[in-house]
Amino acid sequence: MDEARLGFAWAWTLLDGLARAGLRRVVASPGSRSTPLTLAALRHPDLAVQMIVDERSAGFFALGLAKADHEPTALIATSGSAIANWAPAVVEADAARVPLLLLSADRPPELHACGANQTMEQTALFGVHVRAFHALPPPDTRTDWLADFAARVFHAARFPLPGPVHLNIPLREPLTPAGPTSAPETRPVPLVSKGRTAPDAALISSVDARLTGKGVIVCGPETLGEDARAAILDLSARLNAPVFADVLSGLRFSAPDDAAVLAHPDAVARQKPAFDWALRFGGTPVCRATAEFLRARKGAAQIVVSDCARFGDPDRIATHLVQADVALFCAGLRGRPAPADWARQLARLDDAAADAAETACAEDAPFEGALLRRLLAGLPENTPVFLANSLTIRSAEWFAGRRARALKIFGNRGLSGIDGNLSTALGLSAALGPTVAVLGDLAFLHDLNALALMRAKKLTVLLLDNRGGGIFDHLAQAALPEFEAAWIAAQVYDPAALAKAFGLRYSAAETNAEAVAAVLENLAEGRAIVHVAIDRAHSLARARKFFASSQLETCS
Repeated sequence: MDEARLGFAWAWTLLDGLARAGLRRVVASPGSRSTPLTLAALRHPDLAVQMIVDERSAGFFALGLAKADHEPTALIATSGSAIANWAPAVVEADAARVPLLLLSADRPPELHACGANQTMEQTALFGVHVRAFHALPPPDTRTDWLADFAARVFHAARFPLPGPVHLNIPLREPLTPAGPTSAPETRPVPLVSKGRTAPDAALISSVDARLTGKGVIVCGPETLGEDARAAILDLSARLNAPVFADVLSGLRFSAPDDAAVLAHPDAVARQKPAFDWALRFGGTPVCRATAEFLRARKGAAQIVVSDCARFGDPDRIATHLVQADVALFCAGLRGRPAPADWARQLARLDDAAADAAETACAEDAPFEGALLRRLLAGLPENTPVFLANSLTIRSAEWFAGRRARALKIFGNRGLSGIDGNLSTALGLSAALGPTVAVLGDLAFLHDLNALALMRAKKLTVLLLDNRGGGIFDHLAQAALPEFEAAWIAAQVYDPAALAKAFGLRYSAAETNAEAVAAVLENLAEGRAIVHVAIDRAHSLARARKFFASSQLETCS
């Protein structure tokens, strides 16, 4: 067999093994050395392939697909600096526990350490940020092990700790087979099952003994599954324990109206109500106030629960670290209900915060808090929404409240970067349909190459343009003489011109109501940018008014 057909057969067997294990989506970038991998993916009947020129954008697009499906997405790129552009998405996937399969093409061994073009050391390129790294040999005629190996790699990205897995694949020239290709003989792959970690009776008894008095349930930004959310709400009702839920947890925009899920948990947390115990799920909360609220009760029983061996406890105040399926754990607990006035006390604080938020958002001059409050209240049920990092996600935490009709809320909170946010949202829209992305002007600027993908995706972008890093107005850096130059770093670009250049619809909104109406109008078709100019000083004043009227100090 000639080298080109050997390389294709090798790549096909690898991709077929992944497909038989469950892979359905591949994101590839054009390149020469990766030709056998890309060609095999394009010709495989069970794989859908998205071609993206920019490898950094491709990485975050794949991240969005994997977030939507909760299953691995594969990335393919050529050798050299191309795959280094995956790094931001890889480290986010590691921290956020998102499964990715990194299929990097490489030069064969004889082209290393001799000055060959586009050749670098790719071994363990992503270091500790992948679950596993495998350096494959160059293609040869023996492939009886490859499909089985691929299936095991696929599942290594899923559990016990979801995340990226990297395969480095050296390929020899010629890379392009002449004439038609036929699929090599398919081979069976092992069926791998993912179990649920059930807590044992002794653990449940130990935790139950601590669940006495006034309790709270805290749910961080990691999306909790439907079973877990239902079990948490049931436990909250049984124990009369209010739920402090981040917007990304899935509980703020799905729980019934009568559930004890706080609409403004950040504001209530700032009051530091004294609890006797806390059950904590879903990672570290977005806003600092909730962390300070938990820290203020160091010494009280705090049980951190995760379905894998990675726990959100940066202050090291947990009294129990429990690895267990969240739904099974909650269902096994009995505890003792808190006094009735405990939940009423926190509900009064929550109502006061809701009144303060409504007042702060009453004016129609553009304001991040008002825009997010109105948008998330008005979107159709089950709309996917991506919230960019920095001031956008915090404004949602502070002002958005809650609603019983479900929304699918996403964000990149693994490492909380503002890079790749638009590409991630485009990946979500490719998997889930019409999607809204809310981005600040700097997050938008960080990912302009992603606009090339928008013409074919049903994504509507709400661009909150406060001319720089508005989050820093809320932080200590605002007092520095170098503040405007080094932290706000206002950029000058024309979103209308960018929209025209990429063939997208554009509208400028002058009020909160106009902006939300424009998003709703464009939602079904997408391919639209709704641009809102926001006065930073006015925005900061309204946020401070909210904190002051709630008798709270401003805090990020």
